[in-house]
Amino acid sequence: MKTNLLPIIAFLAPVAAVALLPVSAVAAGIALSATGVITVFAADYGRNVEPLRAPTQVVAFSAQRPSAEFRAAA
Repeated sequence: MKTNLLPIIAFLAPVAAVALLPVSAVAAGIALSATGVITVFAADYGRNVEPLRAPTQVVAFSAQRPSAEFRAAA
C-alpha cells in the first residue's frame, strides 16, 4: 500500500468523526478508532521488511587493566 495516503486519511478521520458527532457520539468514536487502527496497520505492513542498518565506525578498545587509582576512586 502506498503510505503517502496516510496523511490524507489521518486528516479525513477527525472530519468524519466531527460529522458523525451530532448523530451519535458512539458512532463518531468507533469511526475515529477504526480509522486509526487501519492507519496503523497500513503504516506497519506497508513498509519493506529488512534489517535496519546504522553506519558506524569501529571504536578501538584497549584491554588493559585499570590502574590502581581508578580502582580506589570506584
